[in-house]
Amino acid sequence: MSGYTEEEVRELLRVVGAFCEKEIAPRAREIDETGEFFPDLVRKGAEIGLQGLIFTEDLRIDPAGFAPAHETTELISSYSAAVALAFSVARLHGYLLARYAPEPVRDRWLPGLIDGTAFGAFALSEPHSGTDVRAGRTVARRTPGGDYLISGEKAWITQSPAADFAIVLTKLESADRDADTAAFVIPLDTPGVSVGRDEDMLGFRGMPMAGLSFDDCRVPAEWRLGVDGFRGMLEGLNLARLDAGCYGLGLLRGALRETGRYVRDRRAFGRPLAELQLVQEKLGRMYADYLAARELLRAGVASFAAGGGGDAHLISAAKMVATDAAMRHTVEAVQLHGGYGVHLHYDVQRMMRDAKITQIIDGTSEIHSLMLGRAAIRADWTAAGV
Repeated sequence: MSGYTEEEVRELLRVVGAFCEKEIAPRAREIDETGEFFPDLVRKGAEIGLQGLIFTEDLRIDPAGFAPAHETTELISSYSAAVALAFSVARLHGYLLARYAPEPVRDRWLPGLIDGTAFGAFALSEPHSGTDVRAGRTVARRTPGGDYLISGEKAWITQSPAADFAIVLTKLESADRDADTAAFVIPLDTPGVSVGRDEDMLGFRGMPMAGLSFDDCRVPAEWRLGVDGFRGMLEGLNLARLDAGCYGLGLLRGALRETGRYVRDRRAFGRPLAELQLVQEKLGRMYADYLAARELLRAGVASFAAGGGGDAHLISAAKMVATDAAMRHTVEAVQLHGGYGVHLHYDVQRMMRDAKITQIIDGTSEIHSLMLGRAAIRADWTAAGV
């Protein structure tokens, strides 16, 4: 966390905590119930610098900002995972712009992301391929004049109904599995681009999501990112996976907070639930998993901040452990609330629904387990480090 003193981080988290209590907590249930987006909260978050934590004043990447940024994501997610997602995706889109976009493209979009007046989308998944990114069929073909014509479809694109632009992964010239790839920054008002219907989701309600279609969309070569598309988007995906882990960690934190309050206040058989050994054991395991997932995520964030896209195995493990723990323990939190746990006016049921989403986005728990299993088989376990 070089570049930020411990005192500065504590003050940042104090300010963010106050923002959560004043602005997010009173709105979290309404956002979930209505499913309506909240651009006013995004702009208020920008006023305290939430979207700009990983950037310098001259719009470069600030590695020192990743650790505090992810701590704010965890904290906000403990009140509303949907709101936390809005801030973290702004940093994700901004990261790719700052690192790989031509300067005019970066300067067009990044300031708006940081001040909360522009919104982006990360267009990676496709309807028929999902986790198998190499199976994508969106293709960019070079024209004689040097532009590209892009055709294809993207699916489950977070924030696309509210976005001004999307960063889009394409194949080049062919949809073959091993074709070269590129990524383009495409304004969504470009002719040939259409945004699908906002999907009504189980969790993370309030963050809009829809598909994108490209029908011979003409894109200048200057909108192409300066990196192999697959490699650049996977680098962004690693950052998204760390964010997903932080949503899970925040949901686990929120479940601990809400359940702790409930069992202290709720009485059964003449005494508070908090005095029952069974309840204490359940909360103890919840707390232990929170602490373990937090340290794993911190290590993953540190690896990403060090450059090179981070340690992919460490990031996969952190994402999987945190989100699986979030699902397991938010279910337990609902159970500990008894009949109240399934009432919509108790936050633990929303946390449980959000936790399910974290196990699926940015690579399912199963695909992370598969990748880690293959790495374990290949590993030299006699070496000092694996």
